[in-house]
Amino acid sequence: MGHYRTSLESAAQICHALKALKKALSNPETMTLENSLKGTRIAVIGFNARPIACSALRAGASVYVSDYWGDDDLADCSTEFVSVLTPEPGLRQRADLDRPAHVSLVENFLSQYLEVDFDHVIVGSGFDDRSDVLAPIEEQWGICGNSPEIMRRARNVKRVSELAEELKIRYPARRLVNSPESAVKAAEKIGFPCVVRPIRSGGGSDIALVSSVDQTKHRYSRIAETRMSSSLVVQEYVHGIDVSCSVLSSGEKARFVSVQGQLIGLPSAGRNCDFVYCGNYFPHNLSARLEKKVRDFSEAISCELGLIGSNGLDFVVDKKEELWLLEINPRIQGSLEMIERSMNVSLTKLHIDSTNGLLPKSLPSPKPAVKLVVFSRRAGKVAGLSRYRTTVDRTPDGTIVEKGDPVCTILEDNQSLKECYARAITTAVEIQRSLS
Repeated sequence: MGHYRTSLESAAQICHALKALKKALSNPETMTLENSLKGTRIAVIGFNARPIACSALRAGASVYVSDYWGDDDLADCSTEFVSVLTPEPGLRQRADLDRPAHVSLVENFLSQYLEVDFDHVIVGSGFDDRSDVLAPIEEQWGICGNSPEIMRRARNVKRVSELAEELKIRYPARRLVNSPESAVKAAEKIGFPCVVRPIRSGGGSDIALVSSVDQTKHRYSRIAETRMSSSLVVQEYVHGIDVSCSVLSSGEKARFVSVQGQLIGLPSAGRNCDFVYCGNYFPHNLSARLEKKVRDFSEAISCELGLIGSNGLDFVVDKKEELWLLEINPRIQGSLEMIERSMNVSLTKLHIDSTNGLLPKSLPSPKPAVKLVVFSRRAGKVAGLSRYRTTVDRTPDGTIVEKGDPVCTILEDNQSLKECYARAITTAVEIQRSLS
């Protein structure tokens, strides 16, 4: 009788465990880095596709990548990859490409993987304002996340500005210009200081702050020459705290993931106080009231635009604690790796779930963490980045980098924010010194 009772109890325990497992598998809020994408084939295409590829690989998927840089650690994160810049010892291709980078990324993808049957194709950075080029991929496999049409909607300045006005959130004034003279008129109308920038600018490149007529003319001419286009934008400058919000969206509903600080133009990262993206950090230094405002606005905007999957929104909080919307990034963000490490979640798995209408009810609170992108302060040869255990996106040994080139990314966590930042800065200084 005792044995019989034990067997019944064991059966009941097994039944309970199976029910719990079924509930967990159907509940995206329980998904962590340990949950598996085993047996799936996932393609990743993007300017820097490595972080998404690593995330998918950790979750058990077979991963196929079309990337721009071809960093040293990309092979460790992919089943197969192809890159636009194929680094060789002593060389990183610098000749003008026959085609723009976003076109080359798609052409490489199609030529390499046309016969592969993918379960999911995930789009990373590099296509926010160039989504039309993704049409062949959407037609062949479909896109796990925003379609090119939704991406265009999210980057439509007129639509986003109208939406910001409806939601009573500030949005910088901007004027399209096509000559130094029209740039000056626009700057005077908007007011100095203001910003001169390309119509499309990934990662904050070629954006300049101007405070006078002469600076406006000079910066307009330089950016127009660099971009080989006379059509630029003069935009209102908002000084304040840069933050971003990561959101999961199903098209009709949205759930915020995290609010993180942004590092922009950081001298410690090798920049000179410009507008280039240099990383992120947890925790942000916003009040609870402002954080809630960022979260609420981000969810509302995501629903209004019908965004799907993991998306990011960039904000600035000015000195009067007014919230300004800067832009929407309709794809997985550069903060992915930091978020995953800090919160112990698989953002790629959550991204896939949200495209199927499954949003988490709750997520872990982030622990302190820092992501720092290191840019070279001078021309030099890269060597020995693998000895720094917290580095990723590593430029291959022997590669010659020019001033301003990204060298690697540093990820720090498991300490206080102050300690994470100090460790990242120390490593960045050592890397700069190592460039020979």
